[in-house]
Amino acid sequence: MKIVYGGSFNPPTLAHTKIIERLITLYPSAGMIIVPVGDDYRKKELVSFHHRYMMIKLATKHIENIMISTIEDERPYQGTLATLKELEAIDQELLFVIGSDNLVHFDQWINYKELLSSYPCIVMNRSGYMTKEEADLMFQEIPHKFIFLDFDYPIASSQIRNNVHLYRQHLSEDVYQYIKHHHVYEVKNHV
Repeated sequence: MKIVYGGSFNPPTLAHTKIIERLITLYPSAGMIIVPVGDDYRKKELVSFHHRYMMIKLATKHIENIMISTIEDERPYQGTLATLKELEAIDQELLFVIGSDNLVHFDQWINYKELLSSYPCIVMNRSGYMTKEEADLMFQEIPHKFIFLDFDYPIASSQIRNNVHLYRQHLSEDVYQYIKHHHVYEVKNHV
């Protein structure tokens, strides 16, 4: 079994590493695949895949049994379902990680119905966002399996991007030094 954790990781914060560590503790026999979105995703303020990949490597260097995938940077963006189908070649049993803040707009994801009916979702539940009951009600017409895990970490990557130095305590020291050394999150580095 593999746990697939996708996202922009822009930058990878201590919240991201705590989620990875928690999932490895809860699923000790599972490996993890970290999937940063490629540059083709075109999210506002997204720095290059290279920078995000290098920062994730630094942030997770102390964690065993994970793989950082370049799959979404190797082709045009096709959505999470396409990525999961490609990753099935590695392991037939996949669990997909999503934040509860993403469930609100999940019905706008590419092929979301097939995604929900094909892969169990581990939902990292943050206070103030959709509960398991609300999610089950919202997607009641689609076969799905949500595994909700409470996880609340009071920082967002956007806050860090806006003031790296003020929020440096939410980054590993290696990631902070990388950002500083490479001048990441200065306007010229955005895709």
